[in-house]
Amino acid sequence: MTLEPTEEQALLRDMVGRFLADHVPQDAAGRGPMPMADWRALGDLGVLALAVPEAAGGLGGGPREVAIVAEALGRVAAMTPMAECAVLCAVLIAEGGGEARGPTWIEAVVSGRSIVAYAGQGEGLGDLRITPSGDGWILEGERRLVRHGAGADAFVVACDDDVLLVEAGTPGVTIVPHRLADGEPAAVVRFDRVEVAAAARLVVSAVRRRRALALARLAIAAEMVGLMQTLHEATIDHVRQRRQFGVPIGSFQVIQHRVARLFIALEQSRSILLRAVFADDEDFPIAVTEAFAYIADAALRLAQDATQLHGGMGVTEELLVGRGHRRLLVLSHLFGGAIAARAELAS
Repeated sequence: MTLEPTEEQALLRDMVGRFLADHVPQDAAGRGPMPMADWRALGDLGVLALAVPEAAGGLGGGPREVAIVAEALGRVAAMTPMAECAVLCAVLIAEGGGEARGPTWIEAVVSGRSIVAYAGQGEGLGDLRITPSGDGWILEGERRLVRHGAGADAFVVACDDDVLLVEAGTPGVTIVPHRLADGEPAAVVRFDRVEVAAAARLVVSAVRRRRALALARLAIAAEMVGLMQTLHEATIDHVRQRRQFGVPIGSFQVIQHRVARLFIALEQSRSILLRAVFADDEDFPIAVTEAFAYIADAALRLAQDATQLHGGMGVTEELLVGRGHRRLLVLSHLFGGAIAARAELAS
């Protein structure tokens, strides 16, 4: 096993890095969602097709490619629906969408023309009932915390063993937009006796669904590691330049100890992320859960220390460290956060 990227992976990393450097300047990082024009440009570059199997019209990339792109997005605190839309929903649609609906929606997602948001289940995410009705189903209830749901064209709705693809314009679907702590758009999606046809069901095995969820969780973990790297670098620069009593505060031993703690949290997070990336297919979901359980906590600790080392300015919108802290606060609580991950490991 080698930890070095292949030539193709290095080209992917450099291409995405150059794109983000041109389209997400530092003063705009973490200030709002990526414009749809830039999202479509990522689709033109093929980035949104990475996780989709080749048989479904994608590039057939795996955990390594997903982690490379997600970490690059995290480095600039880019707010995108990459994990849920281009990874989780795209893979589920490719796996179980069938010939009738799958190709149409896959093409729309990988081109960046449409957003498909994930309306997943979990504690605090709302109650939803799916009742068989004729050849289809009736949905009654709601899903909360649907990231990028306000601008979505469709939703992949998960409820127990059922996964349905529901278009946003279906009668009875109500979308209530709101913002998360970092300013990212989200929505509460309500279903008032929504009738969906049998073709809406995504026929995905439990094993494939678990892997798709793990791949999306890996993307979130990699995004956190990328943003941790950015906050660490910003903090190093700050303690070298900020002077007190005529000397840089980085010369104080207590500051050096706290900066060292940032470095340890970052490198341990990157190591456990790589362990998950290179895990065998059979061990991949559990390895991702272990990584998420650690990284979600480590990211918050690093963000808190970085903010405190910047002083009062660290909590403002003016500095990237403040915006990055709020971004990590949101990312670390997705998919139930570290608590849900540890509960999975204990079960």
